[in-house]
Amino acid sequence: METVRAFIAIHLNDALRKDLAAAQKALQLGPAVRWTRPEQIHLTLKFLGEIPANSAGELAASLRGGCESLSPFLLRFDGLGCFPNHKKPRIVWVGLGGDLSALQELYRRIEYECVTITGQSEDRAFVPHLTIGRVKDTHARELQRIGVSLQAARVSPRGEWTVRDLSLMRSELTPKGAIHTEMARIELRGANR
Repeated sequence: METVRAFIAIHLNDALRKDLAAAQKALQLGPAVRWTRPEQIHLTLKFLGEIPANSAGELAASLRGGCESLSPFLLRFDGLGCFPNHKKPRIVWVGLGGDLSALQELYRRIEYECVTITGQSEDRAFVPHLTIGRVKDTHARELQRIGVSLQAARVSPRGEWTVRDLSLMRSELTPKGAIHTEMARIELRGANR
């Protein structure tokens, strides 16, 4: 059975990506951080992994049925951080603010539709963020230096946008990085447009 590596995401416009690229440059965390290419930065709502290719259409239809009645909502950049913590940073991220209750409702509906179609449920809590960098394997002192630098950073990307749609994406891994292709777009068509 043919499979595709898939995820569900909210995309950013070029102006927001430009702001994030400027923040990446300003952070100057050293060679141990591999920065995410700005055109690849997105808000992942759910990573699905490998799914049967023939289920993508059914999943897209299910997501439309469950999500398109929601209204567009506002998000904005809100600070910097890292996972799992500042002592052992592995993922450098930009946090999100704005209408987080609307975002949580969108996530809840996506989760329900995905469980219905794929049988996959998420064990971890949804923590909305934009991954802007990944820390390579390095020694403990360097990890600590990166964590301290992040805590002290005066960099604060600014940007806000109205979320009007989400996308079911295909991710193909290549030696030059992942190639993302949109398989379906689901518009939020609620009354407060």
